[in-house]
Amino acid sequence: MKKINYALLLLVVGGLIFSGCLTAGQLAALQGPQNYARSPILDSKPVWRTVVLPPVSANQSSFAHAQGLDDYAGMALLRTGQFSLIDRSIVNQILDEQEFSYSGVADQASAVRLGQLLGAEAVMTISIGQIKHDDFWDDEPNQRDASIHVKIISVETSEVLYTSTGQGSSFDGAENALIMAMEMSLMGLTK
Repeated sequence: MKKINYALLLLVVGGLIFSGCLTAGQLAALQGPQNYARSPILDSKPVWRTVVLPPVSANQSSFAHAQGLDDYAGMALLRTGQFSLIDRSIVNQILDEQEFSYSGVADQASAVRLGQLLGAEAVMTISIGQIKHDDFWDDEPNQRDASIHVKIISVETSEVLYTSTGQGSSFDGAENALIMAMEMSLMGLTK
């Protein structure tokens, strides 16, 4: 059964929380397994000077839908209060000058090296997974499901500070599904 009456579910869960029958731990268990991991080092600095690298994908057709995804990721990072950003135009300039290929930035060593060139303390990589139409929604031609994987890496130590996967779905196309997947992948950064 794919269709769930979300209003009824919200009413039941809300009632359980309000009545005190559902604790915060139980609510977290209802949300399912966590899709992220945080290093204790992430909280060692109040703010990380960060560069968000352009998304990469094994599937070239995904790039057409990923325009602006790195800008959106930067905005989402800023909202957490834990990150400051290096301007994207500077990132593009260094990418061009140093002749980094977009596919080469996906590996951790290249991402760290680029971060060092930009004077960053951390680098965020974005890997786009699948973008597909769910056959259940045949009557919704713009429906898309998307998955992404993000990493935030310390430039100084090359340690992964944060890693996460995000799943998104939208009836307004792949771009919106990718944005939802980005939001889901960064949920572990909010405290």
